[in-house]
Amino acid sequence: MGCSTGKKGDIVAVRDMPSPDGRHICTVFGETFHDTTGYRRHIYLRRAGEKLGYPANVYLVHVGDDVTMSWTSPSNLLVKLSFETPHAVPSTTNISGVCVTFEEINQRTPH
Repeated sequence: MGCSTGKKGDIVAVRDMPSPDGRHICTVFGETFHDTTGYRRHIYLRRAGEKLGYPANVYLVHVGDDVTMSWTSPSNLLVKLSFETPHAVPSTTNISGVCVTFEEINQRTPH
């Protein structure tokens, strides 16, 4: 994952995904330290109108792992993860009144 001095890196690639009813926002953002290893991504869930926080309050996606998210209803968020190295899939949780469910997906096999 690279060296970290405990300092906050530069925030990049910010993407907001509002819930279907617009009451919540799931934000994915990268945090880079400008090295050659890539950057980790934070998943942060908040109510509409609240400021984006730091660090992730849903999940921190490590360099080499991948993630996709989708709202399955106004109060349910599905987070699909694929891992470069095996990890435990997080348990279902509730953040700001939203049920967050995690699921592992397989990475594509090279042809």
